[in-house]
Amino acid sequence: MRVFYSNDFRGDYPVGTSAVIVARDKDEAHVMLTSKLIGMGLPPRADDDITIHEVPTDCTSVTVLQDGDY
Repeated sequence: MRVFYSNDFRGDYPVGTSAVIVARDKDEAHVMLTSKLIGMGLPPRADDDITIHEVPTDCTSVTVLQDGDY
């Protein structure tokens, strides 16, 4: 399994959002996130372009999802 994140989907309020997804590949991660958001009552809109990023797991790293800078 691989680790992915997204931080550009729409939430309940106009503030930052982020999610971590564990999936086989980027396509599966996108489907899983979209399904989860729909289940939470946050269906993506037609103009949404949700980006999925892979977290490197073969080396030490830090990925800051939100730093409070709006």
